[in-house]
Amino acid sequence: MKATGKHKDIRSRQTLQSSYHYRIITRAVKAVTIIIGAVIGIALWAIAKPILRGIGWLISILTAIGVIYWILKL
Repeated sequence: MKATGKHKDIRSRQTLQSSYHYRIITRAVKAVTIIIGAVIGIALWAIAKPILRGIGWLISILTAIGVIYWILKL
């Protein structure tokens, strides 16, 4: 049985509608991903920055102690 023009038109509207919803869902997923990534990035920055700063001070102090020890041993 051959499809009439009316049936073809319904199919094309459904295809366009699902494509439209797919684009909306895709944009929503991208927006949520960006927001979650930004929150995680800010949290890691807030946590890692003081730790790295503390490690820098620790390395500096250990280096100074090592240099003083090395000079005294000469």
